[in-house]
Amino acid sequence: MDFTYLIMQFFLSPHYVENPPLPFSFVSMIIAALIAISMNVAFAFLRKKTTDIEKMSKIMKESVEFRKQMMAAVKKQDKELIAELKKKQAYVNKMNMELQQQQMKPMFIYMIPSFLLWILVFPTIFGQVVALSPIHPDIPFITCNADNVKNDTTLKDDGNPKGPCKIEGQVYLWGWFLIVNFAFNGIISKLTRTNLPSLTG
Repeated sequence: MDFTYLIMQFFLSPHYVENPPLPFSFVSMIIAALIAISMNVAFAFLRKKTTDIEKMSKIMKESVEFRKQMMAAVKKQDKELIAELKKKQAYVNKMNMELQQQQMKPMFIYMIPSFLLWILVFPTIFGQVVALSPIHPDIPFITCNADNVKNDTTLKDDGNPKGPCKIEGQVYLWGWFLIVNFAFNGIISKLTRTNLPSLTG
């Protein structure tokens, strides 16, 4: 087998264990949620430390205002205003490029340690499933559905189940982190004053 392939499999694939220290339970769900929130807070402070939040907010507001003016001018067929706004287009594009660079800076710093945690640490602590949804939604790659349970509870030759899903509605580890991040991201951004205006206005 190709040695490079083995190396990539080791470093790019999560190393889940069959009997993790914190198996599927209410406690593991809470601990995973607290870790997800802590990581979100850490990223917010990293963003605050490495970027100019006020400048980013100003650029985003200017970009939204420019887009509104351009749309209104096109709608009214105001050629004079369109020509005037087009002169400002290069400046707006430059500011948007600077905005993207500012946003990427904390992401690059955060990405490597976060990636290592996801590949080497979390899967060995929690395993593949960590929470249970009370409404059993069928969300591919996030929750276990009936087919997942049927397939995963089938035993392999060594007597162990094929996969992690035992109950319909169980939430995969990364799916639970995603749900918690979506739920708390806005609150954390406001508390740390790192929230930015919407680009859609």
